[in-house]
Order: sequence, then structure tokens, then C-alpha cells
Amino acid sequence: MLKEHESSSDSGSEYGSHLKSRHHCTDIPCCLVFAAFLAAFSALYGYGIQNGNVKKIFHGIDYQGKICGVDAEVATKPYLYWCDKGALGSSLKLSLSKPICVESCPADTGVMVPDCVPVVGLEGMTAYKSIAVMNRYCMPDTEKSKKATAALEEGPMADSSQKFLEDLSSIPASWPVLLGAFFVAVFLGYVWMLLMRCCAGPLIWSTIVLVIVGFGALGAYMFVNAGQMSQNFPDNVKVPEGYGQHEETATKVIAGFLFVCSFVCLCMACCFRSSIDAACACVEVAVEAIFEMPSLLFAPILKAVVKGSFALILIFGFFLLLSTAPMTSPLMDPNSKTNLVGQAVSSQAQGVYRHFELTGQQKGILVGYVFVAFWIECFLNALYQFIIAYAMAEYYYAPIDEHGDKDVPGCCALFDGAQVGIFYHTGSLAFGSALVAIFSTLQLIIAAIEYQQKASGTSNPVVTAILSCVGSIVTCFKWIVELINRNAYVDIAITSNDFCSAAKNAVGLIIQLAGSMAVLNGATIVFSIFGCLLVGIGCGAFAFFAAQTATFTDPTSTYFIVTPVPVAIVSGFIGISVAACFMMVFDMASDALLYCYGVDMKKGKASPNAPEALKDLVHNQGHGEEES
Repeated sequence: MLKEHESSSDSGSEYGSHLKSRHHCTDIPCCLVFAAFLAAFSALYGYGIQNGNVKKIFHGIDYQGKICGVDAEVATKPYLYWCDKGALGSSLKLSLSKPICVESCPADTGVMVPDCVPVVGLEGMTAYKSIAVMNRYCMPDTEKSKKATAALEEGPMADSSQKFLEDLSSIPASWPVLLGAFFVAVFLGYVWMLLMRCCAGPLIWSTIVLVIVGFGALGAYMFVNAGQMSQNFPDNVKVPEGYGQHEETATKVIAGFLFVCSFVCLCMACCFRSSIDAACACVEVAVEAIFEMPSLLFAPILKAVVKGSFALILIFGFFLLLSTAPMTSPLMDPNSKTNLVGQAVSSQAQGVYRHFELTGQQKGILVGYVFVAFWIECFLNALYQFIIAYAMAEYYYAPIDEHGDKDVPGCCALFDGAQVGIFYHTGSLAFGSALVAIFSTLQLIIAAIEYQQKASGTSNPVVTAILSCVGSIVTCFKWIVELINRNAYVDIAITSNDFCSAAKNAVGLIIQLAGSMAVLNGATIVFSIFGCLLVGIGCGAFAFFAAQTATFTDPTSTYFIVTPVPVAIVSGFIGISVAACFMMVFDMASDALLYCYGVDMKKGKASPNAPEALKDLVHNQGHGEEES
């Protein structure tokens, strides 16, 4: 025991004591390269601010090709209006091919619109009652205008991509709902962490039981109803060709597969019972460590706010740069009608469709912008992981007091980790995040090529198959790099190694502790998935019902929301994004604690200060010897 205590003291003195003083600057060349890219990125952003205008992307276009509220001639007329070419007193018949820009949408039928005279003559100068939809388009607002409204919805608003843009355009008006969804997500995130702290074991076992019972119950239902399943299909669901002839056989085969899945899950739960219990205990230890360091409780909120703010800024910059390109529409350039989408939309109505003509240089600039934007987001994520890793290293090497508790100076753990990461390891974090950014950019390029293939109507099956294969390979490599990175950041937090040395050490330790990491990651993945779903569904439900209150359903309200579904979807994504910040805390914390124990094992040093749950998890997988 004395020898073990001395070994522990050596381990603690080597890494735990004065952990901050061990750190020095690493990967300085990478830091300089990152700074150079940021400088170039800032110049591009400034160019976009000076020369771009995001209104060009969303505002309507009049029959003369002027963008409402943007071009000098119509700068004070931000709304798009379709004149009435029907006879006075008759039902509305809108001039869909020649919209005009107006200062405000006519609120009554007695208003005169002189700009309609060149379009439909003197009779069309009398306006119809309209409302401003999405703060840009004047839509008819009377009972006799239902047919005209339908014509608009079947015309300029009919294109699926344009409808998508119109749905998104009402999102800014719903900002109070989105803000409320953010706070709901934060509240639910803390509730989930409290549940993880108190009852991680019951949560994971309840999930396993639900999966086993779910597979079995679904299999039993399909087996009992074999031959009759198609009778229960909704009317709009088409039965696959040939399914009716072999329905009973096919249903029983699927039922048998579900029974097998249920049995396999049951066997795995029984065989790995002790490992699952140990993994749950490790997660509880990780959450307990977070609560031992109060400053870490603010980490999820800070990450959500910082990453969310940067994401909005970066997306806005992208649209600014895109808007600097020359824009065409059927009203500006008749040749644009040769475009498939342009033909489809312009044959119905004008004023909505537009297309940006990008040169090769502009496409390259946008790709470069996207790469640096990904790099910035990945760097913030890397810094966040490093902060958690540094805090867990302090917790792991902290001595145990006479009451059996960790003696952790955790009031400033968050700020200590941020200071060490920024001042000493910006280059290393930039190195790792650049690798992830490269793969993220490649994924986006592949997705853009696939979309272009489908949109052009000339999709080649061979090219599609190649793109799918390349996309899968890129995704696989990105996942591997992310796995190595997160462990490399823990190594840097402990040893102050440069990125390459840390990555090499991380790969060796991943191989050594593969079983333990697999079990632990499996447990944290289950917790993360269910936590994100809980928070996301909660935020989506909150937004859906909030968007149907009087404040948001009144067309004259500043906060008018056309339909609650897009707002609920965006709120759900906000909830999932915020929840992911919470889930990453205990996920990274548990991985960091396991890595710290692996470092001690690799050096052959006993670790009495290591949490017992870690030792149980590692020894259950046969990675170490029980300590005497």
C-alpha cells in the first residue's frame, strides 16, 4: 500500500500538481497560418459588407427588373404588388406577369396605386385590400380575392425551393418564440444533467428494456397480422408492386428479423451487464465531476451562445458575398428563361425567381469562405473540448481528502482551461480543427454537386454512385479524425504535447482501451440521443403552440407567423443544438477521465485517486490488472 501511495504521489506530482505551469506554446507555425487565414477572411467579410446586400436575395422584383427596396429607383418601395387587371366591381384578376414595387401594401379598396397605370391601364389604378406577408409581398385580403390568392400561391409561390425560402423568411418575425425555445432548451438540458447525475443506470437500462420489448412487440404484431398489414395502410400509401401476392411471407420474414434483433439485444445486455453498469457509473462520475466544478455548469450555455452567434455571423457573411454576384431573373434577362427553374416559375408569374451568375473566381472565393467558416466553428468546438479535458485532468489528479471527496479547486476551471488553450495551444487546436474543416468542406461540395445534378435533370447514375461512395469515404475519415482529435486534446491538456505527438499517443491509447472506450461511448451515445430528442421535441412543441397565440397569428402584427411548422422545426433544431452542448460536456468529461487513467496505466503507475468506476470499466474489459 505504501508503494502504491508513493506511485500515486509521483503520478500526481508529474501531472496534477501545478498542471498549468507545465504548459508551453505548441505548433506556433499552425497558429500563424490560422491567423493569416483569419486576416484574409476578415477582408472578404469587409468586402461583402461594403458591396453586398442580402435584400437582393429575398426582396421582390418589379416588371422593370428593379429589386424592391434595393435599387435606387424603388429604394423607398420595399413591397411587391400585383395589380388588378379585372373590370371595376368584378372579381380580382391579378396581372401576375407585371408586378410593381409600392411603399406600403394598400390597406383598403379606396386607395389609388398610380404605378399600376402603365401595367393594366387606368382601371387598375384602384387598389384591392391587401396585407403584407413576410414583410415583402402584398397578398389579397378580402373574401372575393380568394381566387386571386390561390393564383399567387399556384404561381410565384409554387416552386418548392421558393416556398422553402418564403417559410424561412418568416423566421425573423418569430424571434420571441425562438428566444423562448432557447431558454426552454437550457432548462431541459440542466434537468437532463440532474437525471444523469442521480440515475444514469436506471435510464440506460430502461432504454435497453424498451428496445428489447419494442423489437419483440413489433415482431409479434407483424407475425399475428401477417397477410392483413396492407389493409391498415393509409389511403395515400401505395403498396409496393408484387407485395400483395407475397404479403404474408414478407411480413413473417420481417417479424422474424425483429425477433432476432430483440434476442441479440437481450444477449448483449446479459453478456455485457457488468460493463454497462461500469459505463453508467463512469457517466455518473463525469457528471459529478462537472457539478464539483461550478464554472463548468456554465460551459454548455456559453458554447451554445458563442457558437450560435458565430454561426449567424458567418451565414450572414456568406449571403453578403453571394449578393455581390450579378443577379438575373426573367424580368431582367429573357435568356434566364432557358433555365429549367426560370421557365417553370416565369410561365406562372414574375417577381420572385432570381439567379446569381457566379464566375469561377467567385465560386472559388465562396468555397474558401466556407472552408474558413468551418475552420472557425471547428476551432471553437476544439477549444470547448480542450477546456473540458483540462478541467477533468485537474479533477482526476486532485487528491482525496479525509472525507473521501476530491479536493478540487474548481471555481475557475472553465477560465483556466480557456486561458491555457488560447495562450498556449491555439496552433495545436487550429491544426486539429483544420483537418475536420477540410472534410466538412468536401462534404458540402459533394452535396452541392449532387444537388446540381438533380436540379439540372441530367443526373447520371454512374456519377451519382461515385459521389455517394466518395461522400461515404469522406464521412468515415471525418469521424475518425474527430475521434482522434478529441483524445489528442486530452493528451495536450495533460502533457502539453504538440498536436502530432498528442495524436500519436491518442491512437495508441485508443487501441489499448478500445473495449472500454466502445462500451463507454455506447452508453454516452444512448444518453446523448435521448437527451437531444427530449430537448428538441420539448422546444418544438413549445414553439408550435406559442406560434398559434394571438400575437403571432394576427396578420397586422409585427410578429406575424404564416405557419407554425417552420418555426417549430427551427425551434427543434435550436433545442437539439443546445442539448448537444450539454451532452458533449459529460461525453467529453467521461472520455477525458478514461484517457487520464489510460495514461497512468501506460506508465505502469497505480492510481488510487482515480474513480473506482473507471477502474471497474477498464478491468471488466481485460485492459488491466486488479490492484492489490
